[in-house]
Amino acid sequence: MTAPSLWEPTLPLTTPQYTLFPGVESTQVRAVSSEGALDTQKFQEQVQRRGVTTLSNAELLTLVLRTGEASESIVPRLYTLLNSYSVQQLLRVDFGELCQQFDLGEAKAAQLQAVLEVARRLTLPADEDKYTIRSPFDAVNLVRPDMEFLDHEQLRVLVLNTKNQVEANLMLYQGTINTSVLRAAEIFRPAITRKSPNIIICHNHPSGDPEPSQEDISTTKQLIEAGKLLDVELIDHLIIGKNNRFTSLKERLRW
Repeated sequence: MTAPSLWEPTLPLTTPQYTLFPGVESTQVRAVSSEGALDTQKFQEQVQRRGVTTLSNAELLTLVLRTGEASESIVPRLYTLLNSYSVQQLLRVDFGELCQQFDLGEAKAAQLQAVLEVARRLTLPADEDKYTIRSPFDAVNLVRPDMEFLDHEQLRVLVLNTKNQVEANLMLYQGTINTSVLRAAEIFRPAITRKSPNIIICHNHPSGDPEPSQEDISTTKQLIEAGKLLDVELIDHLIIGKNNRFTSLKERLRW
């Protein structure tokens, strides 16, 4: 599914002073006055009149990282940053890279990483609510914020009660995950200690392609059999890719 664009036609800027996104008309951007000073007042007024969803990604970050009227505008640096990374990819950009390559400074880099982390946490279910898994999509939506944009592999185990509510969401492995690392005892132990009947395992492919490898398939078959011996059912094995893609090995292998 492709998310709708946040770009909306806005007031024209006579002389653009920074590089636009490819394919975006200059009439879609209003950010810098002729002196180069940041004009946040227009963005605030637009939020009041038309709602916050009408601002572009760069305009939203401009409000978050606003500078004083006498300060050098941060907007050109934000557009350079967003030409290099999507907002989602910014979750894994190193603090030092924000400071040095994009010249945000330590304070602005910390502000940016803080607001992105708040946004990520807002996608997670509230701690006091037990999240219910009714389909592979429910499980993917739970783990995606933590796993989709990692630059390394990670394996998580969702421990479910008899109502398929999540009792625990545990990260067991990270780095390079292969059959020499995975141990059925460690994967099923969280369910056994909690006396839970079901688990779902999830791991990501940093390449973004969720297509299972032969090793993924053979490991899943071994875990299915181990679960039968331990009286804990492996409900699914999900592989998380990028751009909302994932693979359910339950649907693929039909066990």
